[in-house]
Amino acid sequence: FKNLHYPIISMNILVLTPEYYPEGILSELNQLGTVESKKLSREELMEVIEKYDVVLTRIGIGFDKEVLDKAGNLKVLATATTGTDHIDIEYAKSKGIEVISAPGVNAVATAEHTFGLILSLIRKIPWGFDSIKNFEFRRSEFLGNELNGKTIGIIGFGKIGNQVGRYAKAFGMDILTYDPYINKNLADEIGAKIVSLDELLENSDVITLHAFASPENENMISYEQFSKMKNTTFLINVARGSLVDEDALLDALKNRKIQGTAIDVMKEEPPTENNKLIEYARSNNNLIITPHLGGSTEEAVYNAATYVVKKVKEFFSSRMQ
Repeated sequence: FKNLHYPIISMNILVLTPEYYPEGILSELNQLGTVESKKLSREELMEVIEKYDVVLTRIGIGFDKEVLDKAGNLKVLATATTGTDHIDIEYAKSKGIEVISAPGVNAVATAEHTFGLILSLIRKIPWGFDSIKNFEFRRSEFLGNELNGKTIGIIGFGKIGNQVGRYAKAFGMDILTYDPYINKNLADEIGAKIVSLDELLENSDVITLHAFASPENENMISYEQFSKMKNTTFLINVARGSLVDEDALLDALKNRKIQGTAIDVMKEEPPTENNKLIEYARSNNNLIITPHLGGSTEEAVYNAATYVVKKVKEFFSSRMQ
């Protein structure tokens, strides 16, 4: 940051998720103006957003047309996340708002969480732990599976999917991947075989989702796709909840169309108290749910915050030289 120079300016900058933006990083924005860090509800944000030139956020509050219409002075909306489905990017652009995100910055964290979920699911670690907490020692009930020699199907082979493939290779797995926009050289580098979606669904022992949330990808895994999977398949979703039809997922679990699922994301976050998947998980040992922890490591949070703050500064620097 030290090589960037700015004239004297004064902007109002709002940080909506201060727990994800370390103070030492935010201090880099002081030369742009006044920085305020506070958590607001959607309603509270809509009442005050008009006075801000820059907003830094993560997932939580959705920046849709209704919110953006209140942001009369907003010049930059920055999110320290890879995904941007919580922002109506096209509408923001139509209003002259620059949207900044951090693609791929949390790839290692998300890929590691993916494998944490895979291992937890196939080795039944959460349920074994629940048992031992009750002073029960029933080893035979928690017979698991090995990854070595199995086939993993990776849907979406960007930075995260590629990193998952590298870990899978270390576990001795065969790798299938489906991605309409794949970089073939990256797949060849780790020996991943590029296949159709149907071929991946039919031949994978573990399927993991790393596609972007988009209208065309909504419910890309639904009843038809579950019917093509082996009943011994494990499904992992550490991408976005919109990729999976949750009613179809619940049906697949209840009727043992697949062996198990671990998800880090849901369609509704935070979920309501009557969420069907959570209710099912309370009494069944083939579903793990974590609260969107994929990119939640100290390293990933720091790197993502550093990245977007740098991009915000560069944006204004390029327009003031």
